[in-house]
Amino acid sequence: MTRTATTVWLDGKLLDDDQLQLHALTHALHYGSSVFEGIRVYATPQGPTIFRLREHVDRLVAGAATYGLEMGLDADGLASAIVETVRASGRDAAYIRPLVYFGGETVRLNPGKECPVHVMIAVLPFDGILPGTGVPLFRATVSPFMKTPSRALPSTVKAGGHYTNSIRALAEAQARGFDETLLLNDRGDVAEGSGENLFVVRDGVVITNDADADILPGITRASVLALAREAGITTRVRPLTLDDLAACEEAFFTGTAAEVVPIVRIDDRDFGAEGPLTERLRTTYTDVVRARRPAPGPWLTQVS
Repeated sequence: MTRTATTVWLDGKLLDDDQLQLHALTHALHYGSSVFEGIRVYATPQGPTIFRLREHVDRLVAGAATYGLEMGLDADGLASAIVETVRASGRDAAYIRPLVYFGGETVRLNPGKECPVHVMIAVLPFDGILPGTGVPLFRATVSPFMKTPSRALPSTVKAGGHYTNSIRALAEAQARGFDETLLLNDRGDVAEGSGENLFVVRDGVVITNDADADILPGITRASVLALAREAGITTRVRPLTLDDLAACEEAFFTGTAAEVVPIVRIDDRDFGAEGPLTERLRTTYTDVVRARRPAPGPWLTQVS
């Protein structure tokens, strides 16, 4: 197996890359009718380990139910298939992309019973969001594009079609020289980045928002909150405002691919460097996912 190979499980079978086929009229390709997850595999002293597998699987199963995607697999079966696919990949560090989608060969909007449901699990090589560059330091900007309200698209579901909002916002931000974007919700509060949750630090308190702000409540976000509380750091979950961006001492993003990423600039405001609480939480998270220190709960699933 080459270092660039992807191991894929599709509808119960392990396939080589060149065996994968997708019809051009596949429903999900036209309408974004899919749900997915991003899950990390880490090299640990005990061998390859999947971080918070059950939480990711439970969210995927719930999201599939929201969109009527009947998988034919329960959470236990899907978790077992993911472990099997990671084991077959032979990788000790990887990114897992499970995807549940409507297939079929139709341009009808409602997939109904005409479009079969497919389940795909891909295991890709992955060494970090910016491998080999040290700690990423992001420059962020407030987006002119609004985060889609949950009344329109449920923010708690990680669905393919939802991400056209993020694609548009991130492209606009990067065209202006920033690394990431911050989307506001329809109340004018800060929601999240294009694919990450946001934390700020004010007066020594670590603050983030929740689903009421139209965010995807990230699993990394929940992990960082748990680690902060375990360390005795005061946390608060409440709406985040533009005033928080103007007054905070530190800010950082969290996400499966990103892990914990310091924000060193928001528009014209320059923080200069990573803040001390951000660094503490980032290094703690890094040690936990790699089993260099104990996790607060059963967060690590051994592959072998």
